[in-house]
Amino acid sequence: MQAHLRAPGDGASARFVTQARLVRIRGQNVLFSASQHAIFALNDTAADIWRLLEEGMPAEAVARGIARDRISTRDAHGQVKAALGDWQRLGLIRPHISPHDVAAQGHVSQMLSVAGRRMRILYPKAHALPTMTIFSHLEVGEGDTDVVFQLAAHAGRLHLFRNGEWIVASAPNEMATVLKGEVLSDVLRAATYELALHAAALLKNGRLVLLCGEPGAGKTTLTLALVHAGFGFASDDVALLNADGRCVGLPFAPAVKSGAWPLLADYFPDLDTTPTFRRPDNRRVRYLAPNASAAVTTESWPVGSVILLHRDRAAHPGLDPIDPVDVLRGLVGGAFAPSGELGDTGFDVLARVIASVRAYRLSYSGLDDAVGLVERACQ
Repeated sequence: MQAHLRAPGDGASARFVTQARLVRIRGQNVLFSASQHAIFALNDTAADIWRLLEEGMPAEAVARGIARDRISTRDAHGQVKAALGDWQRLGLIRPHISPHDVAAQGHVSQMLSVAGRRMRILYPKAHALPTMTIFSHLEVGEGDTDVVFQLAAHAGRLHLFRNGEWIVASAPNEMATVLKGEVLSDVLRAATYELALHAAALLKNGRLVLLCGEPGAGKTTLTLALVHAGFGFASDDVALLNADGRCVGLPFAPAVKSGAWPLLADYFPDLDTTPTFRRPDNRRVRYLAPNASAAVTTESWPVGSVILLHRDRAAHPGLDPIDPVDVLRGLVGGAFAPSGELGDTGFDVLARVIASVRAYRLSYSGLDDAVGLVERACQ
């Protein structure tokens, strides 16, 4: 459904697409977003605004339509404007942006390759930097394109399209994180693999070291410290396990949360000058794109070792062997199978990998100790 709107007070017309369904259940107005699996309760005024928008009424007319003896026209305009802003932020409505509007903004093109998937990203000129820098190590020359992502600026927000279809909108300083997630999702949908492992992957002596751990275990921080120590970078977060038991890393730039910035300052002195982005949860992050020479972007590699991380300020540094059950739990936790569940074939591949690797639990508090222990384990 589309509604032709004029934002109250700014004189700019815009068409909006509603992306939820309003129903009334036992006297309660309920807005259901199928894409978000979310339900919102609306008061009667908000429900009236929503219905009038669905009917295609301009915002000024919507404001007049909800005006009552107890609501002035000015207050009605304010409520409509607030509702439009809230619903856009929640992804319940979005402006309709035509291809002509997008083309008129001009763009900067970037071609990437991730796990053999070739994708083009088109940025508005005013918003190309610094977002495109976090993908610079994945750039390739021109050629056939599997998918096109395009960004369009509108009313202070960036809208992301995939092959012409709208996906999501965000604030400009959130788009790097959003775009990275959508590119990852595209690769996971298109690639051929048995299991996507939630693990960092680093290359040493022709074999991958997989780092697994619960949130807060320091996977990203340790990954970057190991890259600084000379390990090849294959992935910060996801590695694809193929039917032959080899892995392909997805080497997206690691997102370093603000709490880890002081820990990495000695390893990456320029970190404090790196642009700061925000995640949709409002946490600040900085992306450290590896040098192209350190990134392993296309090859598959055998797995040499799996290390489960246990970071504790009071922990005594140690690297202790663990049994196959613990390895299996560490790798299956957070893993994703293309079919939605780990089937017999995928489990058999994973079991063969576990039988052939060295597996440890790394206990540590300081990065230098952890790097030294991992280096010795990989000799």
